[in-house]
Amino acid sequence: MVTIYKLREEVKKRLSLNRFEHSERVTDMSKKLSKIWSGDTTKLIYAAYLHDIARDMPTKNLIKIVKENGYRISKLEHAKPVLLHGLAGTIIAETIFGINDQSILNAIRYHTTGRKGITVNEAIIYVADFTECGRKFKEANIVRKISFKNLKEAVLKETELNICFLMNKRKPIHPYSIEMFNDLLKNEILP
Repeated sequence: MVTIYKLREEVKKRLSLNRFEHSERVTDMSKKLSKIWSGDTTKLIYAAYLHDIARDMPTKNLIKIVKENGYRISKLEHAKPVLLHGLAGTIIAETIFGINDQSILNAIRYHTTGRKGITVNEAIIYVADFTECGRKFKEANIVRKISFKNLKEAVLKETELNICFLMNKRKPIHPYSIEMFNDLLKNEILP
């Protein structure tokens, strides 16, 4: 596996300046949350730097990389291909950066939608992406405050806000987000 220093330099070359700076801020927020919620800081750094590695890829490239690696694309993902950037990012993390740790790959893959059975590291990346200090909208501030007190409640609040936003825009909601929300309501899987 590539060193964190080399990873950072490679990611910097591949992303726009704005996207790279966002990844740096997600990394910083992940470190803060890791200290509070006993995350694996090293794995979180890898996931934070790579979470948006495929975010700016053209749609045709996202679809191509996912299909070429044996994954099926849902109707929702066909309609909104940006949802594929987490999965495409895991493929890039594996094939280009030599990441084979499943917990890192899952944190990258599910950083936008979450998933049923979300782990602490996955939850930290999910929340850090939404709350990094460059996010100035009021919803990010709300979730940021909660994230330092209760990780589960931060994930629930972020998901609630995202679902309400999508509903108000009459946009489809990824089933993973709904499954995660329901699972968190009934299970104590996060601190």
